[in-house]
Amino acid sequence: MENIKKPEKPWYKKTWVIVIGILILLSVIGNLGKKDAPKNSTLIQETSNTSNEESEKQWKEVYTFKGNGMKKSPSFELNGGKARLKYKYKAPDGLGMGVFFIYVVNDGEDVMKTGGIAEVMSQAENEESESSLQKSAGLYYLYINASGDWTVTVEEMK
Repeated sequence: MENIKKPEKPWYKKTWVIVIGILILLSVIGNLGKKDAPKNSTLIQETSNTSNEESEKQWKEVYTFKGNGMKKSPSFELNGGKARLKYKYKAPDGLGMGVFFIYVVNDGEDVMKTGGIAEVMSQAENEESESSLQKSAGLYYLYINASGDWTVTVEEMK
């Protein structure tokens, strides 16, 4: 009788690879719920040499959207230059943490159908900060998903 060798398992089906993958996944999930993360983001501003023309430019409000919970804004236009989101969020009292997501979506798309990556995601109980926004010129709308009161302002350098 001949000895028949079993074919070797591919690397991704080996037990040690699966165990390491599960440990990494559990570590990521565990870090999502940590409460000791800082409640307010710190903005670090870099200084750079700019021309006189650029130094004369200022942040101008494009659109401000206020509400509570999940909402979609009317469309607004971005010119493709430097842009940022300024936001303020407060979770309902007593929860100890919140849920706050800001999506900047191309006009005509439905983020609930196409999906997307949020520009801002926070689980803080309260937060007031800003985030840089890299979008090309075009029409957009804000899709906000939150468990509390919020204000979001879109600004461009003009």
